[in-house]
Amino acid sequence: MSSRARKLGLPLLILGLTAGLIVLMMVTRPRLVPMERPEHVWPVEAVSAHYADHQPMLELYGEIVAGRRSELRPQVAGEVVAIGPGLHEGASVQQGELLLKVDPFDYETALAEQRALLKEAEASLEKLQRDLARSERLYREKNISEQALDDARLAVVQQQALVEQRRIAVKRAERDLTDTQLRAPFAGVLANVNADVGKRITDFGNDLVAELIDTSELEVRFNLSNAQFGRLQASGEPLLGRPLTVRWDVGEEPLSYPARIARLGPEIDATTGGVTVFARIDSGGRQTELRPGAFVAVRLPDRVYPAAIEVPDTALYGEDRVYVVVGERLQARRVQVAGRAGESLYLRSVGEPAIAEGEPIVITQLSEAGPGARVVLR
Repeated sequence: MSSRARKLGLPLLILGLTAGLIVLMMVTRPRLVPMERPEHVWPVEAVSAHYADHQPMLELYGEIVAGRRSELRPQVAGEVVAIGPGLHEGASVQQGELLLKVDPFDYETALAEQRALLKEAEASLEKLQRDLARSERLYREKNISEQALDDARLAVVQQQALVEQRRIAVKRAERDLTDTQLRAPFAGVLANVNADVGKRITDFGNDLVAELIDTSELEVRFNLSNAQFGRLQASGEPLLGRPLTVRWDVGEEPLSYPARIARLGPEIDATTGGVTVFARIDSGGRQTELRPGAFVAVRLPDRVYPAAIEVPDTALYGEDRVYVVVGERLQARRVQVAGRAGESLYLRSVGEPAIAEGEPIVITQLSEAGPGARVVLR
């Protein structure tokens, strides 16, 4: 073999070995077998669709105010000589109970004087009436002139007017004497008490002794937003007289009281909007533990949503769509939001297919929710 042949054979051998190695690697290389990706299953919660008439409760807050409150001021001047046993801050008093007594001496003597003047005037009237009767007889007998008869009649009329004046003066003196005793005009609780024996009461009626609050005629004041007021007005039921419940959270056992809407506020608060409402608490005419200024919860029945489905607000996708579960798959349903109350929605099914009675409505918010998605109910 020539040297040239040897020189050419070695490279060809290397190329052949390389090619064979490449073929061997291609034959023996691992093959990638495509694998199917498992379908994702979303765990969800659902509620059964149930058509019914729903009337949710408006959860509001308000303040107790006095339905009847009276400022107690003595109507006569003088020195306070006695204080009633119930004249204390926060004390409960009964109607007619004595609270304070002003020195009655001057008023007793004034009454006695007016009664004496009345008796004197009545005696003079009797004499003038006898004189008139005699003058009428003499006039019929032509013994006195018509002028004398007229004078006698005028004297009687004038004396009758004086008697009436004296009677009025007696009544005024009797009232002043009665007013020396300040009594509770109705049953209630006293506040802002400011009186003591020896205090001088002026005759201007400016001396405030106490305030009397009737706790059997308390009211709750609360606000309705424009939307809430509009819904209640649109319900067709009158707002005045509508029942509600007032709850006062004190201690472990909250106290509840029935009430009814009595009136609306005269003005709209420009800062907060809405309507101020006053509801009269039904205490059955009894004094209650409630006091003005108490912060209370108010539960007022909202309007009725007929033939609606109640669901949590998490069931709604967008503005008009929910998903129901049919054979482990999601299907979209169009709805109309009839109303809201807290975290609840009241829906009506619109379009086809409609939500069927008992159909499970998904209440879990899914980021990839859509028709055909596979789910499992939890």
